Amino acid sequence: MLDFHAHVLPGADHGSDGLRTSLRQLKLAEQAGIDVIIATTHFYPQSDEFGSFCRKRQLAYEELLDKYQGPIRILAGAEVHMCVGLDHLEGLEALCVPGTRVMLCELPFRGLPGGMTETFERLMDGGIVPVLAHVDRYDPTVINNLFGMGLLGQLNAEPLSRRFHRRRLLPWIDGGSIVALGSDIHGTEIGYSQYLKAVDFLGPRAGTIEARTRELLRDVL
Repeated sequence: MLDFHAHVLPGADHGSDGLRTSLRQLKLAEQAGIDVIIATTHFYPQSDEFGSFCRKRQLAYEELLDKYQGPIRILAGAEVHMCVGLDHLEGLEALCVPGTRVMLCELPFRGLPGGMTETFERLMDGGIVPVLAHVDRYDPTVINNLFGMGLLGQLNAEPLSRRFHRRRLLPWIDGGSIVALGSDIHGTEIGYSQYLKAVDFLGPRAGTIEARTRELLRDVL
């Protein structure tokens, strides 16, 4: 199985406070049957200096790979907080899943500011493939409009374990807009229990989502 959204790099963001936590996270992922993790460190273009972010992420990635001896393949991506004009940032490829043009994008929680849809259009015109992070958290009308533009989405496992949310999420899966499932793991308290519950609930749909993810990342998997 593939975890498309995880915060496992030691000290790179608030997902892991250090190497010990990161190694424990990976052990939990192994026990859940995860074989690929996209390490999606938070990037806030409004406050993070791009070069410093990339260097910090790389150092954390190298530290983890130096100590981790397990079977999981780890790719260092990012969870990019969307802002108007992001498409003008030089070096955007460094925020994508390595070897691809796929970028995990986090929407603002207070609605889309003017110019955001145009920013997404320019990103796509430039060859970037934005995948909207944890679309389960947002106003469904906003998400439906973005899906109508051709954007894709990632679901967190947690809401799929709650019956109240399932009804509105399944049409997005069956309609083809959901291309990835993520644990969004922070720390080790919850681990992959909700991820496994989500996979169990989804049944064959979990395999469908996994196939879409691997097709999206076919150049590196």
